[in-house]
Amino acid sequence: MANYKTVTRMTDTGPYIEKLILDLGREAGANDLSPAGFHVHVTRYEKDGTILMRKERGADKALPSLGTVTVRVAYPCDAEGRRLLSGCFAALELEEERLNKRIEGSVLASRYIRNAYRVTQIRDLPPREEGGVALSGLVFDTCTEDLCPALEGWTNGENTLRYGAYTPAQANGGEKLPLLVWLHGAGEGGDDPLVAYTGNRVTALSSPEVQTKLGGAAWILVPQCPTVWMDDGREQLSHVNQSIYVKPLKACIDAFVEQHADSIDRDRIWVAGVSNGGFMTIRMLADYPGFFAAAAPGCEAFFEENLTDSVLDAVQQTPLWLTHAKGDELVDPTQTSLPLYRRLKDRGMENLHMTYWDEVVDPTGRYREADGRPRSYFRHGVWILMLDDACRTDLDGSRVLCDGVPVTLWEWMGKQRR
Repeated sequence: MANYKTVTRMTDTGPYIEKLILDLGREAGANDLSPAGFHVHVTRYEKDGTILMRKERGADKALPSLGTVTVRVAYPCDAEGRRLLSGCFAALELEEERLNKRIEGSVLASRYIRNAYRVTQIRDLPPREEGGVALSGLVFDTCTEDLCPALEGWTNGENTLRYGAYTPAQANGGEKLPLLVWLHGAGEGGDDPLVAYTGNRVTALSSPEVQTKLGGAAWILVPQCPTVWMDDGREQLSHVNQSIYVKPLKACIDAFVEQHADSIDRDRIWVAGVSNGGFMTIRMLADYPGFFAAAAPGCEAFFEENLTDSVLDAVQQTPLWLTHAKGDELVDPTQTSLPLYRRLKDRGMENLHMTYWDEVVDPTGRYREADGRPRSYFRHGVWILMLDDACRTDLDGSRVLCDGVPVTLWEWMGKQRR
């Protein structure tokens, strides 16, 4: 038996294992390795060690989540998976398919599962020198490590709430940096903060591209609530738009800022969130007017009947960029984002924007439908477009401008301060 490592890639639909790194124990060349040389089987386990039972779409019953996965390409690499002409490790790049996904769950709860691979060598590796011995029959079934470059700089912590946080490399340079607070959706609550920032690709906010747009470097704080932000103590998805987590969330933010008081600019604390977290973004603006320097709620669930004058008075004190899509299957924009935008606009709020999408399609070019069109997602998933920084236009279709220059959502946010 032999060892392997996994490499996880964060995607718009969750984390997937995209590569296996096999410890061959001897050198192999590029011509020695091919996808046909390996059989890869995976079994997915719950945290308690039982096999995950999953009911696929259209199926009559749940079945064990296991099977053979496709190897796209094989090549020599180093211990970190970097391609080489020859090396003592082999990289097997995998298709982005369900069996390689690391998270399972529903709209209201998600959880990490364990993907256990068994890789069987089915073609001999030729000898490296004349008279040498071919390498054959290896079985790789012990995972020693998971590598995930997107998680560099991220850690988990807890004060009044559990949270994940990204610390920029520049944090100890003496300059105070902005803080972006991201509020997760209903499916990312619970007791594992990793779910809160990887269930959706929140790690995009720590990418060099987005960090540059946020002013060069920014802290990211992702608090996690145990249930859902809309939990009012009676119902978890109440329409009254109250939350038992308002004070714990504010205390969590305050404690984090105080912990890093020498490195966080209190005049550049921003908040963004989606769906349930979009509601909570509006709730925090209403309860702590003027605390945040800017806000960006997506597919927010703060209902029109709760937009009292006092709520609007408070919310309009914070620069706001809303995002929603027509035909949202879960949160109707005609009852939430659109009336909020129009009522704030009627009040004369100036630094107010709303990107209103006809549909949610892949903005990267990576994913396509069978006919070649960009992949379509369900219309509630505007966080895909937010995290890919595809939001650029206002409700009337015009480009959003800052100082006369067109900006994206995160470029706009990076320019906001109290």
